[in-house]
Amino acid sequence: MQAGLTALLHDAAVLHRFSDFLEEYCKEQERSQRYVDASGDFFKYTEDLAREIKLELRRDIERTSLFPPRIAASRTASLRRKMLTLKDYLRLLHTLIKPAADAHTLSIPAPLINLACDQLRQIEGMGDSRIVVLLTPQLMYFQRPHTHVKQQAALVEKFVPQVLFPKKLGFIELPYSQGPSFFTNLAIYHEIGHFVYEELPSLPSSNASFTALGLARDHALMEFPRLRRDRQVRALAEKILESWTQEIFCDLFALRLVGPAFSFALVEILGMLGSLSSEAMVTFDQEHPAPACRFAEQVRLLRQDSWWDAIAHIEPEQKKLLERLAKTPRAKYKVYAGDERGPEALMRPFLDSIIPAIRNLVRQVTPDAKSVAKRFRETRRVIEDCLEVGVVPHAKTATPLDPVSIINSAFCFYLTKLPKIVTKFEGGAAERNVGTRSKWTGKLEDWTKKAIEDSQIRRQFERTRRDGPL
Repeated sequence: MQAGLTALLHDAAVLHRFSDFLEEYCKEQERSQRYVDASGDFFKYTEDLAREIKLELRRDIERTSLFPPRIAASRTASLRRKMLTLKDYLRLLHTLIKPAADAHTLSIPAPLINLACDQLRQIEGMGDSRIVVLLTPQLMYFQRPHTHVKQQAALVEKFVPQVLFPKKLGFIELPYSQGPSFFTNLAIYHEIGHFVYEELPSLPSSNASFTALGLARDHALMEFPRLRRDRQVRALAEKILESWTQEIFCDLFALRLVGPAFSFALVEILGMLGSLSSEAMVTFDQEHPAPACRFAEQVRLLRQDSWWDAIAHIEPEQKKLLERLAKTPRAKYKVYAGDERGPEALMRPFLDSIIPAIRNLVRQVTPDAKSVAKRFRETRRVIEDCLEVGVVPHAKTATPLDPVSIINSAFCFYLTKLPKIVTKFEGGAAERNVGTRSKWTGKLEDWTKKAIEDSQIRRQFERTRRDGPL
């Protein structure tokens, strides 16, 4: 056997073994655990791809071994380039598979994930979207940009056309410590916003507003002559404005889908990360607008969508913080880039021109929220009555409870009435016991998850009875 072919055979066997492991690993996860639908789709895609790669490798080696030495040498070089593409992509999938395998239904709030995906698919142009949840050791929520994955998949599909990457498949990372919880995981709506933002150029509903947003950013950059002269400075400015734009878009996107519970969850997350100091709250960094700016935009939208009136009955510290930050004068905002004074000149056009364009874009993409706030006002008392006696919230009529109403009612109850339920079931002495409060927070989250799951099942039943089976 030729030396070149022998070396190629060795490398092909290594790639074959790697593919075989990924295929069997995904099969084993599906046999031993339960996952949300998108994770199952991702595992199935990986299994099919790994199997086809193994078959393709065998066929390639068999065909190459039949050629004369001169032709075989040229074909060997071509196969090495092909194998390099396959290796690069499998390495990328390797970084996603284990975090996805860790995110089985016992380690994540599956009802919330399923609800968020249902809401996502109701957005025009996002009907076939799916979200794979990944658990991460970082105490941070993050959306893995999926465009790069799709681009790599497209290269592989030239060699393995039988297996196509699922359309609009996204990846969201949750901190493993927060996986089983519910309230803090409302942050996933912000990350889903990043997923939608990546897809905006292809959404028909966002064309005009997305174009207007791009023009607003271009206009902001044109105001500063230095940016026209210095390409490096311009590239940094473009990156900063894009990051700020996405963060505000994702906050408002999340609010439109899930209401004020998202803002309350964000307050808790920032507090856990130590980002609620007086200095940090008014400081823009290269990736995030100042929290005071973010919360000001959130309060503005909550007022416009009637949510602020709907939560007028509660005054927890989280809401008071939102109000205080929303009133922070813009003159107090600061901009820093690392340890150096940052591009403060970008702040004014961002606040004056870009944020209004973001507001318009969010309203264009997301469904109206006033009707959701109205349903919350109508059913809040029913939901809280159930929670006060320690039972899963359920409707008193044939109409199932709205999941967003359940979420916001439960979060308001958690912020204002948790001591009441602790005292009722554990006695007055337990009210100041931190461990007991933590335990009952977990119970409250479990009831909320079950109520959302029940509501989704009821709605599916009603749709099937009305429209017939699919």
